This record gives sequence, structure tokens and C-alpha cells, in this order.
Amino acid sequence: MTIDQERTHPKSPEGQRRPRGARQSERVQFRNPAHLPNRPAWLSRSPKSVQFVFFDLETTGGNPSNSEVIEIAAIKERDGKEIGRFQTLVNPRRHIPRPVREITGIDQSMVRDAPFIEDVIDELLSFIADSVLVSHGVLNDFSFIAHYARTLRAKEMPNFYVCTHLLVSNYLPNVPVKSLSGVANYFGLPVGNAHRAMADAEMTRDVFWEIHKVCEKNGFKSVEDLLKIQADNQTLSRLGPGLLSHHVEKAPSTPGLLYLFNSSREVTYMSATSNMRKSLMNVTELSDERDFNRLLVDVTDFKFERSAHFLAALLQEKKELKKLELSVDPRKFEGRADNTVQILLPEELLNYWESNPSALPFSLPDREEPVRHEGFLLAASAEPDDDSEIEAARNRIPHRERNQYVYAHLGTEARESLKVPIRKTKRLVNAVKNPKYKLSRSADTRRSCVHMGHLVSGTGWFFGPLEQPKLVRKRLDDLLTLWPFHDNSLPIDERAQLASHFMSVVVGKTDEEIQRLVAQKNAVKNIFNPIARHRLSQKIDLLKALKSEQYALPPQSFPKTGLAVITNTDTKELDVAVVVHGRIRQQFRLPVEEAEKLRSSRFFTRLMSPYHTELFQGDRCIGFTEEICNDLELFSHWLNKRRGEGEWVDFEVIAPLYNPHVSE
Repeated sequence: MTIDQERTHPKSPEGQRRPRGARQSERVQFRNPAHLPNRPAWLSRSPKSVQFVFFDLETTGGNPSNSEVIEIAAIKERDGKEIGRFQTLVNPRRHIPRPVREITGIDQSMVRDAPFIEDVIDELLSFIADSVLVSHGVLNDFSFIAHYARTLRAKEMPNFYVCTHLLVSNYLPNVPVKSLSGVANYFGLPVGNAHRAMADAEMTRDVFWEIHKVCEKNGFKSVEDLLKIQADNQTLSRLGPGLLSHHVEKAPSTPGLLYLFNSSREVTYMSATSNMRKSLMNVTELSDERDFNRLLVDVTDFKFERSAHFLAALLQEKKELKKLELSVDPRKFEGRADNTVQILLPEELLNYWESNPSALPFSLPDREEPVRHEGFLLAASAEPDDDSEIEAARNRIPHRERNQYVYAHLGTEARESLKVPIRKTKRLVNAVKNPKYKLSRSADTRRSCVHMGHLVSGTGWFFGPLEQPKLVRKRLDDLLTLWPFHDNSLPIDERAQLASHFMSVVVGKTDEEIQRLVAQKNAVKNIFNPIARHRLSQKIDLLKALKSEQYALPPQSFPKTGLAVITNTDTKELDVAVVVHGRIRQQFRLPVEEAEKLRSSRFFTRLMSPYHTELFQGDRCIGFTEEICNDLELFSHWLNKRRGEGEWVDFEVIAPLYNPHVSE
């Protein structure tokens, strides 16, 4: 049976698409990607049982619109055995450029009596038929054949193709020379008359089978596996996503944690979502990001765990990400911190202030700030408290409680089989190690001290979510031009002054900075120093101008302090998170009928008293560690995407309840 016949041949009952009600059998079909409607069944076979045409073209240039073929050679194999050859010179009807003559050895006299392309195209297309085409740099060679088929015979080329150059680049990146002869040398293969079509076709064949041996030893045994390694845009489009819309149409629109599994039943992507069905539908279509498309074409199954609310899903995701090694980090791929800004202080300034604490214009963080939580509704990890009411509320959260349920596109009988252990993910190929979607917290010293996007390690300030982050970045860059405290060519004491000016404007304390400069101007040491007084006057005037231009960041962009109160419909209770400067510091649960306790001065004061020193320091620096960066981004993302989930109560609103002198 030929490949074309196989594509149209009626499938056996096991391979046919099942009715919607037959959910268990649909899972069997779905777990085998070869049975997906958008992929021919033969893709799941070993290359040794598929018909290939290894070919090479010699041309006058690289563009089929203004270049011509001068030689064609092809070798057809089926079941790993050669069954035919095709070879011919082609008259290009034009002069062969000198570089081409020098590379190929083909001159004008050799092609003068050769047939034209229209005389050989039918024979070539008949020879190729429905074979899989293989070439080194196949995209260029294939474009010539497709161009002639379309313009001369009004035919499209539906054939799949394999590029040995892409396979080597993606799977064997350590091969030193990735040209055809270089790869042949790497495998110890003979190099024939390179840059003649038949010699290159033979070399391509030999190189392909050597690559296949390497792939087969590492578990990539089918043609489809090779195409996934190849992973060019056209191939990914031809394969299509592994999840189809009818697989996920019955998923509920609830918050939870989504897991995608590849053909090896490994977790390749995981993400918290506020709407499970919407997130699943988003992965049933290829995106504009090729790295993510590589992941989608290899998806063969999914599962999700329902959470009581989106915040719980986000904190569970944070915990799961520590266990998994994913090539695509959902936090970076989804751009969750794109609307945040981070300002970092240079290390030399921090060292200067440690040596000169009297010059410190703001509070620096503790070097070892404890993290008081492990995950929302999973552990009661806050510090012990003597207050019985608060302690009772905390104890309502059993250690490592799981308030989640497993759902899938399968029926009840098959659901248990989805509860597979979450193992460390192996990457399909080296190609998906692209750092584009890997989250790194390491600071780049070559970058500006104003950092947008995901937070990095260091000491400084964090603002977000912002409505217009690019505008904020531009304004901060303007301030850096005026006060370049990051410029290490300036004296360190001057840089400390510049940092003070910069941050006073950013956090809205311009008046305090002006008062400080006025006091310096009127100090005894400057009364008879007109140059110093003039400089101070210039700074004062500049600060006043910037204040009128509203360069200060809006208060709503500062890290939040307060309470997140969310109704847990599963337990019929309130889940409460205590947030201090953008970080969830402790969690507890209250029965709905006890909600009035949150308005109790005694209860609220006892709740917030462990953070007394932090509550009223809005301009306090943050020591950005991996854990703190994760916490700040997580809560900022929830606040930005919660869409009415729960109630956020800002500390300023309920500050009158806080009375540190309340009786014990």
C-alpha cells in the first residue's frame, strides 16, 4: 500500500474517531499521536519501513524565482533498501556564474545539450511520488522542486521532508562542522565528489542513517520523532498540535493547575490558570512562538487539578515548579512580570552605606529575611502566636492539605490512570533548551539598574503591576540621565547623593528631599561657598520641576500590604492571606460566620504585629532572593489577573484597627 493510498484508506475500527460518549477508547486513540486526524498513520513507523527519496540539487543561486537548477540527483529507498535512482543535468538557459562553476565543476558546455527543466519535471515528480524527501538543507532544495511543480504543472507538493542539517543542528549541536561533508567526516563516512548532485545525495543518505542510529538509541524511533526534532515552522504546521479542540470541550471553567504530557508521558508544561477550559483551548492551536509549538506538537495527554481559587493554584504551581525541570517556564512564557519595574542598587553603593550609615537616605533590608510560608492552604508555617483565636484559625489548615481534584477529558473509569507521578521532565531535543523561556534570577551587570520584566537578584525596589510599564521605564531612564548613580566613574559619595535624589522622586518624597537640600544649603559650611549653594539651588529647582511633572510612581504601583480574603466554596470558609509589601507572609482559614473577627482591633493587631517594623516603611529596600522574587511576582500576577476573585483590603483602609498597644 502506498503512502497516498494509506492516507485515504478506511481505518480500522480501532483507529476511527469515536463518538463523544466513548471517552475511554478515545483516550487510547489520543495517546497515540499517529491516530490524530491531522497526521498520517505512517508517521509512527520506523524510518526503515517508510519510502524515502534522498536528493540534491545544484543551482545557479538560492532563490527559485531568479535562479535555475543545473543538476538533479535522487535515490529512492524503501524498507531501508535502494529501489531506484534519478539523475540528470539541466539546461538553465542562462550563464552559470563563475563561483558555481568553481564549486560544482559544471560548466556551460556540460549543460548545453541537457534537457530543460520542463522536460524532466514530470519524470522527477513521478519518481518522488509520495515519498518523504531528505536533503541537507532541504528547505532550499525543496523550494525549487515545489516552485517548478506549481508554475509548470499547477501542482502542490504535499510531501513531508527531513533536513539532515536541522537534525544535526538541533540534536547533535556539538558536531564541529555542520556542512554535509563535515557531518560525514564526523561519522567517519567517505566523502565523495562533493557538490555534485549524486555524490551529495549518497552522502545525505549515509548521514541520515547514522543520525537515525543515534536517535534510535535515545528513544526517538519513528519518523514523527525525527520531524519533531527537526521542528521547522512548516513541519510543525503540518504536524499540528497534539491536543485538538474536541479533546478538551468538556473541561470545566474552573481555576486549577494544568499539566501537559508528551509522547513519553513526561510533564512538558505546567501552569496555573483561572479558567481551565480556556487554557486548554489555547494549546489546541499553534502560536507564533516556534519553541512553544515544538512542545505543543508533542503533547499527547493532559491532566489538571482543580483548586478552590486562582491564588491557591498559583501557589501550588510555585511549589510544583521546584520539582520539575521544564524547558518552558510558564511565568516567563506568559509574560507575567512584563508590567513590573525593578530598580537595583549597585553593590559598591551598598558597601559605602554600610561603612557610612549616617549617609543612608532610606532603610536597607535585613540580610537574612525569613520566609514565613510554604504555600497557600498547604501548610501552617507562620511563627507561633499566643493568641488562641488566631492560632485556631491557622490550625484549620492541616499540614500539606490538598484541596484539589483530578479532572481530565476522559471518563470516570479511565481517570485513575491519569494520576501518574510527576517526574523530572526530559527535554525532547537539545533544540528546546533555548534560554528564551527559561527563567533566570541572575542579575546582568551590563544592563541598566532599571530592570523591566522578571525580577533578578540584588537589592532595590519593586513596583507593579503597572498600567503603562514602558512609559514608566522611559521616565525612570530620564531620571537616570539626570542622576546617574550607577555610573562607577563618579565619586562614591556623589553617587550616594544622586541615588537619594532619584529615589525621592520615584517614591513621592520630593518634599522631604527638598527640605534636606535646603538645610544643606543653609548649613554653616556652605554660607560662604557660592558654588556649592548654586549647585544645591539647581538641584532644588529640578526637584520642584519633576514634582510638578508628576514623575513619582502612582501609589497603586507600590508593593501591597493588606489582606486577601477569598471565599472557599469547597469548605464554605474564608481563605485569608496576610500580604506585607507584596509577599504572602501567612495564611489562615475562618468560618464565614466568624468573618467579623477581621474587623476586631485585637485580632487584626495580633495578626499584623509580627511585621510591625515593615508596615510603615513604604520606601524600604528589598533584598531580592529567588524566593522573594517568586513571591512578589506571584502576588502581583494574582492581583492583576484575579478578575474579581475574592476581596483585597488594603492596609491603609483598615490601619485604624492596628493598635500595637492593645492589651495582651
